[in-house]
Amino acid sequence: MLPFSIFRTKSSEAAECDGITGWSQFWKIKLPLILPAIGMVSILTFVGNFNAFDLIYTVQGALAGPDGATDILGTLLYRTFFGFQLQLGDRSMGATIATVMFLIILAGVSLYLFGIQRRVRRYQF
Repeated sequence: MLPFSIFRTKSSEAAECDGITGWSQFWKIKLPLILPAIGMVSILTFVGNFNAFDLIYTVQGALAGPDGATDILGTLLYRTFFGFQLQLGDRSMGATIATVMFLIILAGVSLYLFGIQRRVRRYQF
């Protein structure tokens, strides 16, 4: 019995009876079963990275560190749209940055929905 008996499923035990062991069992049985969890964690991490504005703004301010070292799209959007110090804000450029952020997030979520979810649907009964 494996020390990680939590990963043993009826299908993996049936695969062992058929002679499938090792990496083949992982790629064909276990990975498809944990793929929905991996996908949701990936999407939440991807979207969460775009919500890091408050952390950077609190620590570094709108300039985002020395020479823009900690600059992300959120701080660039804030600095462009509202302006900073003596610079006036440019609302059209800020709206463009917000649209690009939206399209990047939409592309990442669409990749998950059309790529991974389609594969998951194949394994459901």
